[in-house]
Formats: sequence, C-alpha cells, structure tokens
Amino acid sequence: MSKRLLLTCASWLLAGCASWLPAPAPMKSIEYSDSAAHARCLIVFLPGLGDTAKSFEQRGFVSDVRAQELSIDMVAADASLGYYAKGILSERLFTDVVQPRASRGYEQVWLVGMSMGGLGTVLYSRQRPAGEIYGVLALSPYLGDEKVSDEVRSSGGLRSWRAPPRVVAMNGSNYTRELWRWLQAVSEAREPGPHLYLGYGLQEHLARVDTLLGAELSQERVYTIAGGHNWTTWRTLFTHFLSTDALAGCK
Repeated sequence: MSKRLLLTCASWLLAGCASWLPAPAPMKSIEYSDSAAHARCLIVFLPGLGDTAKSFEQRGFVSDVRAQELSIDMVAADASLGYYAKGILSERLFTDVVQPRASRGYEQVWLVGMSMGGLGTVLYSRQRPAGEIYGVLALSPYLGDEKVSDEVRSSGGLRSWRAPPRVVAMNGSNYTRELWRWLQAVSEAREPGPHLYLGYGLQEHLARVDTLLGAELSQERVYTIAGGHNWTTWRTLFTHFLSTDALAGCK
C-alpha cells in the first residue's frame, strides 16, 4: 500500500463524499471457530486498504492463533474503504459482526487490524460504549490527517498537546482531532477504553505518526521491528503479540 493511496483514503474520509464506494449491508465476514467448544474470547480482524477478510487466513493470522491452543473464536470482517468513507464502519461492524455473536457470552472481545484496519480498531472503540471491546491491537494504524499529528508533535507529544473539548459526534471533518483527543484521554486513564496495544515497522512511512501514540502507552504494549508497511512486518508483530501474556484471559 503506497503513501499516495493512504492520502487518497484520508481525503475521502475527510470529504465524506464517496457515495460511489461500495459498503454492502450486511457487512460480510468469515468466521473461524470450533462449534463444539465454547470459546472465552473473540478476535475480530479488520483488513487494510486493498485487502479483504480472506487475507487473514491467507497470510497466516488464523493459523497463528490456532497454534496457541487458546480458547478463541475468530471472525474476519470485510470492512472495506466504503464503510469508512460513508461514516458507517462502527454501525455495520456492530450490527453485522459483533452483535450477532454477543449471545455467546465472550469474556473478552479483541479488535486486530492493520493500516486502515488499525484506524478501524480505534474508531470503533471510540464510538462504541466503553467495555464492549476489551483489547485492541493496532498494527501500523493510519491515524488520520497528518496536520493534527504534526500539531501533536509540535506540542511536545500527546501528553502535552492541548486537546479540544470532547466532541459528541464524530464526522468527516473532526474525526482526526477527536480520535487523538480520545487516545490522549484513554492513555491518561481519564476516560475508559480498551487495553491498547500498538505495533509498527520502523522503516514504514506511518512510523513517524504511530511513534506519537506509542510514546504514551506502556512500553510492554508497544512492539516495533525493522520493517516496512507490509504483511511480513504485520505477521511478525502479531506473532510477537501472541507470545506475550496479553491473551492470558483466553486460556
């Protein structure tokens, strides 16, 4: 995925005018679960720009989870760009993917996504009621308009940044600023939020922005490796995440 594509994605999000982009209802998904067992946890995968729900099995994420022999069901959502551009990602993801599985009584629900999907993990967590999502692993997340992240950097970091008052409703023009405000509040425990985990490659173009968030998280929840913005980097980061005790509650 090129930086040009990401910037194009950003312009669509901000403009809120991509009515021609597909966003089927219901949102399609692929489930990976053992119907004979009652799993304690659910992982919801969100793909990046240009990828699909199938990518997580094709790229080894599903087999990596299964190899851990944890009590986890998985579902990969076909959360494509259209849902973001139309501002309905959280609505459709909840209605079509999360809510239908809520009756199974999962103790923990995790969101895992990369790039655009990484943005989706934090957008959904911000827009849904606190407690619905237990944990988030955002891999190389795209975090909106770089004018805002540049402002955060110029302020000396997220902790020093003078955030705006809480925005009740996010839209195409304010989502970046409200997202960073929410990340600041959650990282400082002033507002409830999920357990946030972050991973990114040190050589990728989003590292400059993701570092701002990583600086405010507990360092045991931040994973970095030499690598670019690609599946090789993301799978390595994901397997490292699986090797920690982050999913200890899913045994």
